[in-house]
Amino acid sequence: MSSLSKEEKSIEFVFGWYQDQSDALRNYKNEVVQSILIPPVLTPKFFGYTLSEIEEHFEENVNELERLVCFDLISATEGALRVDFYSRIAARKKTDLTRDFKQIRKEKEGRISLEQDIIEKWKEYYPAQKRFFSDLTGLLKYRHWLAHGRYWVPKLGKDYDVESTYSIVEEVMIFIKNN
Repeated sequence: MSSLSKEEKSIEFVFGWYQDQSDALRNYKNEVVQSILIPPVLTPKFFGYTLSEIEEHFEENVNELERLVCFDLISATEGALRVDFYSRIAARKKTDLTRDFKQIRKEKEGRISLEQDIIEKWKEYYPAQKRFFSDLTGLLKYRHWLAHGRYWVPKLGKDYDVESTYSIVEEVMIFIKNN
């Protein structure tokens, strides 16, 4: 079995962290706006900014926070799927899915693909839930774009935000845990 770090994050932790950071960012913005409206300016960084420039600055920060959180949610889901993969093998469950996972591990050793090996097997054994895993595959394309510098125009088929990303990964995680 692969050595597992036991440091993976849960999607619930990531989403809770996002809510905290979003609240903190909103509160900080309110403080900055108040300091501009009622001098003296408490934050030198924003000295000379107009209210619309402050709005633009914080909108960019919110957008970046959302992208980072989407990235983290998707990464946490990958970690959970890989831990599940190895846990099923270690538990020696006598299911067809586990047998296929064992065969994949034997054939590919350390080069197990999340999409082609793990997700495709879930789709094969649970075709009624194929949509969950197809949505996750779309998120993986989004994560790939985020992770590699965002230098190309992504062809994702849909826009992702924190709520839609969380909804997709939550469905997948609930399904995995129950099967």
